[in-house]
This record gives sequence, structure tokens and C-alpha cells, in this order.
Amino acid sequence: MENISALHAVKEELTYLNQMFPLSEFVDHFDTFADGSFPSHWHNEFELQIMLKGNAEYRVNGTRYMVSEGSAIYIAPEAVHMMKALSSNAIGYNVVLLPQFLTNLFQVSNCEKYAAPLTSRHPEAFVITPERKEGHAVLELLKRMYYAESTHTAYELFLLEHLIGIWRNLLAILPKAASVSEDSSKFLREQRMRTMLHFIRKNYAQPITISEIAASANISKSECFRCFSELSRMTPIEYVNQFRLLQAAQLLTSTKNSISDICYSTGFNNTSYFTKKFKEQYKATPRSYRTQNLP
Repeated sequence: MENISALHAVKEELTYLNQMFPLSEFVDHFDTFADGSFPSHWHNEFELQIMLKGNAEYRVNGTRYMVSEGSAIYIAPEAVHMMKALSSNAIGYNVVLLPQFLTNLFQVSNCEKYAAPLTSRHPEAFVITPERKEGHAVLELLKRMYYAESTHTAYELFLLEHLIGIWRNLLAILPKAASVSEDSSKFLREQRMRTMLHFIRKNYAQPITISEIAASANISKSECFRCFSELSRMTPIEYVNQFRLLQAAQLLTSTKNSISDICYSTGFNNTSYFTKKFKEQYKATPRSYRTQNLP
């Protein structure tokens, strides 16, 4: 597989080389993220990430998960999640897939019951370790997908074969859905958070106030702060700045745009402030970061 450094998941709508096979692969080099962390985000796809090197902490809908080297995590569709490296040079391999692809496949095969975790979104997340044979099988299949080249003969069939094997083994180890009804307040807060993250993604290049972020989800500013505190471990403005800086870092290494153009296009209205905040997050000035990370 071609290694693609991920600045991907903050975009809620992913693109696919083949729209009929809605799968994307990424390699996350955590050291390229500010403070080794990727901010809260969500997408319609379910996600599998195996830690190829190092350890990482994930927060999924506010719950903490530790993923060590050689282990993986499953994240349900639409779950709000963030991740942070716990060691230097951490690297993860990501597979994201629209759940409708598998649900449609199972329906055609008269195997609808196997799609239940995708349609119920339970569990929200689950750490996969090698202790059980099914977990070991999932991890080995993910590694094979990582090491395979995209020029592999019938590559999409290769991926499909491995995805079916992964899902079959996951079904044996995924925790069963709790019998009690889901906490309605928690579910509502997650919905509100998804709405606010979507608003920020669409409007980060313009001035954004906390009142506007809260209004996008029809909630008070105090509830907006509670949502961000619970699900992203930062204030709304801290999140907006981190998001903008993430976009700026991507533009610095993928375009030849001037630093001032990047500053203004990512929502900052002062180059000195932009440089200060960028250096705080990436331990380098924008110019130095560009030089250090050019291909």
C-alpha cells in the first residue's frame, strides 16, 4: 500500500478512488500532528486503526481507550473521536469504510444479522488485542492490508477478502450491546458536538465566535462548553485554533502559497499571532516547518 500521511479524518466527507467500493486507507505519522494529537472529528465511516509503532490514547464519545503497539481499535460510524500519541515516532495504519457497503453486501447474501453493530453503532469503540485467536486474526489481516501494494493483482478483491475476514472475527469479540437503554443526554450531546464540528469545518476560514458555534446546534454557550470539555478535552476556541493550525500545516507542505496567504485563508487575521500560535503547537515557525517537511 502507498503510505499516505493522514490529515484526513477532520474532513467528514472522505473521497474514494472507486465510489462503488467506499474504502480509504491512511498512514498516521503522529509526530506530524501538533503535540502528537489529532483533534476531535467524526465521519460516516467506521474505522479500524492498528498501531504499527508506539502507543496512543483515543477518546471516543468521551470514553478513553489505550492502544498499544501491535493492537488496534475499532470505532463505530459517527462516533466523535480524537487521538494522541503516547510515545515518539508513533505510526498507525487506518482503514475507513462506509457501513452501507457491508450492510448491502450482507443483505444480498441474506446475512443481514451480521450488520447489527454497524446499524446500531454499538459498541462505540473496542480495543483489539492478540490474546484471543480472533483478535490475533484481525491484527494479522490488517498488517497484510498495510504491507500490500496497491498494484497487487485484483487489489480491491484482495481488500474485500481481508475485510470480510476482519468482520467475521470482529463479530466474535465485539462486546454485546447493553440491555439498558442508551443515556439520552449523552446521545444528545454527541449529536450536538457533531453539528458544531461540522459548522467549524465549514466556516473555519472566517471569524467564528462561541455564540455562533453554540447557535449552530441551538444550544447555550454553557452547554457548548460542556460538549467540548466532555468530548474534546478543550474549549471551543482552543479547538478552532487547533483545527486552523492543522489546516495551515497541511497547506504549508502541500502548496507553494505564501505564509501570509495561508495565515488569512485558515482564519487568522494577524500573521504575528498566527506565527506565535503555530510555533506553540508545532515547535517551529511556519517557514521552518515547511522547510523541514517538504518531500
